[in-house]
Amino acid sequence: MTIDKHGDIRKIKSRLIIDNKIADNFITDSGDSYKWLWLPSSNAKHLLKMRNSVHVLSNMRNTQPITEEAHMEFLKKYDLLQRIDFILQHQDSGEYVGAMYISLTNHGFEIGKYIGNKNFLGKGLAFPMSNLFIDFIRNNVKEIEKIVAVTKISNFKNINLNFKLGFKIIKSVEEDSWLMELQ
Repeated sequence: MTIDKHGDIRKIKSRLIIDNKIADNFITDSGDSYKWLWLPSSNAKHLLKMRNSVHVLSNMRNTQPITEEAHMEFLKKYDLLQRIDFILQHQDSGEYVGAMYISLTNHGFEIGKYIGNKNFLGKGLAFPMSNLFIDFIRNNVKEIEKIVAVTKISNFKNINLNFKLGFKIIKSVEEDSWLMELQ
């Protein structure tokens, strides 16, 4: 897949970062407030602790933990990458909750998401965080016309979340995953 077919989001991403334009913050029914951070402005140690947790790694393509050195190298070239990454943070405690991202892969612009902090699992955050991120992409990154997700066939929670968000299964890919497309 070429960039020409899907568009180039690097300039729009740079503008969004400079303007610190992020997805909408939100408050849950229980009164907890959440806000978004751009990945480059997040604390690497806190982020990697969450990203490298066993329950997150078990559902990732790359099941190996990311080192701080590798993360810093990734951040050095972040401006050149066809991707947008946000970290969700609980406003009162400052704890990182999870992450949302969209990146150009061989399947197209693919969304990824996880709640890496076990303190926030089962609190009904996955749908609002995903929905707000998708709204942000649709409203601010017109270059992305189609959003896909690749989800392990065994990841029933994420498949059901994707259905709730409006994704449909397109086909089986990568031996153990569904390619899903947002309708």
